[in-house]
Amino acid sequence: MFNAIKFFQAIGASFLVTVIVSFLLGFFQIGHFGFFLFLQTIITYGSMGFFASKWNSETPYTAAYLGAVIMSFISILLSHFVFHIYIFTDPNGIARSMSIAVLVSLLVAYICTLIRTKREEVLQ
Repeated sequence: MFNAIKFFQAIGASFLVTVIVSFLLGFFQIGHFGFFLFLQTIITYGSMGFFASKWNSETPYTAAYLGAVIMSFISILLSHFVFHIYIFTDPNGIARSMSIAVLVSLLVAYICTLIRTKREEVLQ
């Protein structure tokens, strides 16, 4: 059964991991901005997939999918209304960012679920 409290905790933990890692990455001189964005994408949505798989073990893929969509939507709204980046004029960019977010989150959730089931098989 889907656990909404654990789902929102996973979103919060993922945002917290993103803020902490972004702060730490700010101290390093990363010359290529695209590489920094790639790291941020993997860390943000990968941690969502990890926490969704860990805390919502009965429905990890649903939690990972919904979490990635919600986090991506919040990011799009934040960039539009706070930073005044007119992202709504580029629907292909929105579709690409949502697709990458869901893909990374589901891939990490699948890998974590696969590792957990293999570990449980070995321990029995």
